[in-house]
Amino acid sequence: MDLIAGCPRKDEGSLEDTVTAAGIPILHEPLLLRNPAPLRDFITFRRLVRRFREGRYDIVHTHTSKAGFLGRLAAERAGVPIVVHTPHGNIFHGYFSKVMTRAYVWMERHAARRTDRIIELTPGGVEEHLAEDIGRRDQYRVIFSGIDTSPYAKAIAGREETRRALGIVGDTPLVGGVGRLEPVKGFAYFVEAAERIAREMPNARFVLAGRGGEGDRLRKQAAPLGDRFRFLGQRHDVPALMAALDVLVVPSVNEGMGRVLLEAGAAETPVVASRVGGIPDVVDDGETGLLVPPRDADALAGGVVELLRAPERLRFMGATAHAKVVPYFSLEEMVRRIENLYEELIREKHLDPRR
Repeated sequence: MDLIAGCPRKDEGSLEDTVTAAGIPILHEPLLLRNPAPLRDFITFRRLVRRFREGRYDIVHTHTSKAGFLGRLAAERAGVPIVVHTPHGNIFHGYFSKVMTRAYVWMERHAARRTDRIIELTPGGVEEHLAEDIGRRDQYRVIFSGIDTSPYAKAIAGREETRRALGIVGDTPLVGGVGRLEPVKGFAYFVEAAERIAREMPNARFVLAGRGGEGDRLRKQAAPLGDRFRFLGQRHDVPALMAALDVLVVPSVNEGMGRVLLEAGAAETPVVASRVGGIPDVVDDGETGLLVPPRDADALAGGVVELLRAPERLRFMGATAHAKVVPYFSLEEMVRRIENLYEELIREKHLDPRR
């Protein structure tokens, strides 16, 4: 098994240390970048074809739109028997201009014809792709993006210690967001909602963890809240941070599934999230959190205040979310389902599994 990837961006986290620690080689393609660049992309395509031929891979499993398009076309050119793709959401809303979005939709349609199975994270994701005429229904399988649930018991036990480290005293309400600071994540609506929450609950505090291109603009927007709104940067203790929150806010304008929703559930933390993409397949509205319209800071603030003013309901939602996430959304369960899919395709293609 090999992992072929572009070079990680400095403003995003990286799993490379985890991958190499597991003994999996990482083969870097330095020209494989997120944004389109015809010359670089053509060179990357040619290099991928050569890699696939030299590696004699039986299965190529691609991820995300740009890498998925180049990887699937290269796999077909190299004669790879089995091609699987995981979109990790979609690029239909909130990423590009209308012209660029339509180009990506065409690319997805074209590549789907060269794909044996498409793994969507949620049932809603399947319907979104089919609505754009991408692939056939029988190509799709739903396999969530699992999380490592093992650190969360310790994180829950250490909740008060983490809160003290964040400067949170006693039962002061703490509301947070975790994710890339990019427009599609909708954190501008979180900041706007925080201003309205603070007017109704002056003792509430807010944190936002992550890095990205929107960082400076969000800090300027949050400046009127002073030290009540803290930017934490990239965090490597997400389980502890999730457990320290009273409510996690997920204001995305487009979301394939939202792994932070699972992380919050594992930490017994309810969420207030946008009703977009695959989020309604993860959050049981009124049971594990509240769903609100996207791009609506008033609704976001109203949901948070509603939960903060009902501590017993808050605890019930957290416990219900925990029971849903652990163990049904674990890494182990995700890996088992993907392995079963690979075995299904090996049988379908009559490949020798002992190769």
